Amino acid sequence: MNLEDRYRRLLAWYPKEHRASHEEEMVAVLLAAATPGRDRPSARETFDLLRGAFAIRLHRAVGPVSRRHWHAAFNLAALLAPIWLLILDLGRATAYAGHALRSANNGPEMALKTLAIALPYGVIAFLAWRNSRKVAAAVAWGWTVLYAGLVASPPDLGLSPIHVVWNGSTGFASVVRFVLPACLAAVMLTFTPSSGPAPLGTRRLVGWTAVLLASVVALQIPLPAASYLPLLVLAVAAVVAVCSPVGRRAVFIVLPLMGVTLGWLRWVEEPANLPVVAALSMAVLTVTAWLARTGTTASSPANV
Repeated sequence: MNLEDRYRRLLAWYPKEHRASHEEEMVAVLLAAATPGRDRPSARETFDLLRGAFAIRLHRAVGPVSRRHWHAAFNLAALLAPIWLLILDLGRATAYAGHALRSANNGPEMALKTLAIALPYGVIAFLAWRNSRKVAAAVAWGWTVLYAGLVASPPDLGLSPIHVVWNGSTGFASVVRFVLPACLAAVMLTFTPSSGPAPLGTRRLVGWTAVLLASVVALQIPLPAASYLPLLVLAVAAVVAVCSPVGRRAVFIVLPLMGVTLGWLRWVEEPANLPVVAALSMAVLTVTAWLARTGTTASSPANV
């Protein structure tokens, strides 16, 4: 690999449109300034080229065109959040129902309680789909507070399928751990400029929701491969999403919620880690919400 090839490898960090317009000119200038006999860029040149690439990408990430994409992505993510929590709780209710059917010792109480926990997310998702952002956010916050009370209630009251054992500060941390997903969804609905299915479109939204719900319900099928179906559907949806500017941003915005519900909860079982997870999640939502609220969008369903 000669000096020109190494310069071009560094220039690959620049956006494709920038390279199409300026790559040849930049390579010519760099080669003209290089001392004879060199076969690799200097440390200073490497730093300057990478810094320039980062600066251009950062400028585009917060520029007017990009902010329109953030606007559409945050609107979509705020709708996806309660839908995802609804699917998770419906999946748990199905699991409890399966246990009740397979064993006479297990009654339907747990399934019914979990189903009752899931229903508010359906209401919130419907309000968000109708673009009733303020009402959806108010209901989401109200449900978050109520859910915290249910989780913290004494087990003998039988108000919730989930209970925590109060043991000093760890009891409070446990409540926050279970309520954090609902809280993140409420924050997203509060920050979103205007929730709704655009640019995904209602038909595609319903289709993906049905497929994901079916994959979660299919976990009750006694087959080894069934346990991988939800992850497979999520992976396919993510691959499809990252092919568009709005989709990539929507995936990034929902990462905190997906991480909390799919894996981070195991990590935050240690109370000391919970503030870190909450702070990182809020940082992502705050920055992306600021980008979304300073942009406007006229995206169509074809853009996702």
